[in-house]
Amino acid sequence: MRAKHNIIVISILALLFAGFKSTPNHPLSTVGHFKASFQDTKEKLVGKWIMDGDPDTYIELNADGTALEKSIGDPLKRYWTLKDNSLCLKATPNQGGAEICLAYKLNTNALILTMNGMKLHYIRYNLTE
Repeated sequence: MRAKHNIIVISILALLFAGFKSTPNHPLSTVGHFKASFQDTKEKLVGKWIMDGDPDTYIELNADGTALEKSIGDPLKRYWTLKDNSLCLKATPNQGGAEICLAYKLNTNALILTMNGMKLHYIRYNLTE
């Protein structure tokens, strides 16, 4: 069972890195009431999200727009933002600066990311436990 899970995670990572594309550096622009909604959603996403069933795989989204992504090996520093109902993770410039945007659903302490039709379930890590 663990081997099957590892194969799935490796397959997801391969798809993730194959799907990276370069994008220009520009800030996300918002106007009017969308700005408040965007900020509220972004604040709700801040925190550490552990992959359901694999505590060694996580995404940590920080309020300053930086992120740590851990799946295999050491955690990787990323940048994150929201664009068009997607959670976007961007590699650092010395990692090539590639960006991938994933559809997401947020339900309080559950985050579901969708990549190539595959749903990845994360749960909020509670630091007080």
